[in-house]
Amino acid sequence: MRAGNNRLKNIFFLFSIIGPGLIAAAAGDDAGGIATYASVGASYGYKMLWGMFLMTFSLCVAQEMCSRMGAVTGKGLAALIREQFGVKWTFLPC
Repeated sequence: MRAGNNRLKNIFFLFSIIGPGLIAAAAGDDAGGIATYASVGASYGYKMLWGMFLMTFSLCVAQEMCSRMGAVTGKGLAALIREQFGVKWTFLPC
């Protein structure tokens, strides 16, 4: 019983860390995005699936670097960009 309780505690801890990121990722699924995903899927099928793996890996690397910088400095990515490069680069759309 003790091992099961510890495992459940670890799962809740993991969800408490991942939860805000999942909510933020789900917020990007608006009507325009769903329509785009559906039309691209209908046009290309599984031919573009390799790109998803490449983008997912790149996203994981970028998120991990940003979280480490935030944990060390206590500042968000925009504040760090503003400090290093100035206000103009902070507002540059990505």
